This record gives sequence, C-alpha cells and structure tokens, in this order.
Amino acid sequence: MQLNRWNYYSDFVVYPAVVLALSGLALHITPVADWWRCGLLFVAGAIAWTLAEYGLHRFVFHRIPGIREMHEAHHHDQRALIGTSTFVSAPGCLAVMLPPLWLIGGSAFAFGLTGGFLLGYLCYVSVHHLVHHRPARPGSAFFALKRRHALHHHVTPEGNFGVTSGFWDRVFGTEIQLRQRGVAPVPSQPQMRHAAEE
Repeated sequence: MQLNRWNYYSDFVVYPAVVLALSGLALHITPVADWWRCGLLFVAGAIAWTLAEYGLHRFVFHRIPGIREMHEAHHHDQRALIGTSTFVSAPGCLAVMLPPLWLIGGSAFAFGLTGGFLLGYLCYVSVHHLVHHRPARPGSAFFALKRRHALHHHVTPEGNFGVTSGFWDRVFGTEIQLRQRGVAPVPSQPQMRHAAEE
C-alpha cells in the first residue's frame, strides 16, 4: 500500500529499537557464561530471515492476489513509498514468532532468534530502500546488490528474489545470470529446465 513518509521511514526507528530490546532481554535473562548462545541464536535468526525474504518475495509478493498488485505498483514506480506500515508489520512479526519460539525453547531462545530475524528484516528494508533511492559506485558491493535487484525489476520478475543476498537464488536456481558484459541476461539452468517443462 502507498505509505506516507512517517509510516515508511518508521521502520528505520522502530525496528532498531525492537532488535535492541529483544537482544537486551535475551542477555538479561541468560547467565553471562552463556551469552555466546544468545549470539548464535541472533545469527541464526538473521540467516533465517534471508530464506524468509526469498520465500516472501517469490511466493507471496509475486503470487498472492492483493499483495501481488501492491508489489506490482512498486515495480511500476520504484521510488514510491509502498510497503506495509511498521505499526502492522512489527506487532505481526512479534505475535507470530515469539509465542511458538517461547514454547519451543524458552524466553531467551525466543528473544534471541526473533531479535536476529528482525535484524535481518531491518537489513532488508535498508538495502531495498537504498538500491531504489541512492546511487552506487561501480565495483562496490552495494553496486552489485543494486545491479542484482535491477535485473529483477527490469529483465524478469521471475528471478533474483533475494535483495540482501543472492544465496537462495543460487540454491533454488532463480538467479538471473549474465552471459557476458553487454549481453542480455539468461535464466540459470534450473529456470531453463522449468520453462521447458511448461
């Protein structure tokens, strides 16, 4: 949905606060000798986000009616402030993640894993905003991210679903590969097999 500036930019204030609060809670209730476990949970949550990012972008943003149309509006006007309000997404994530994780592994487990997951989300919204609103220096890591995402927007929406990482696109064969400089992109081998089966 189209957001006002307050709703759009609130992600960059609310999510850091939530991540810090969850991390602080996890450390507060964990003995100092076991803080390394909190760190591992945090990293695991951030890694889990990258898979969620890929899955959401591929199977929800491009497939689910209503959400698909909102995402297509973003494809048509990439600088528009389109997204989900922080005041819906943050409570939603907490409500969906914390209770089951708490039941599975206790409070420190839930706080650590959720904190890392939401840090991953914060990285995603930050990178996604920057690739659409900031220039990049050729040869930089940011330029590579910007280029990957531009291929998704301008070549085919059926590839390069990862915004912060291309790892899952490589794993699932949805990475848009270039033959060579200046030559049109080609789908990866699994995409070509999938297209031949249709």
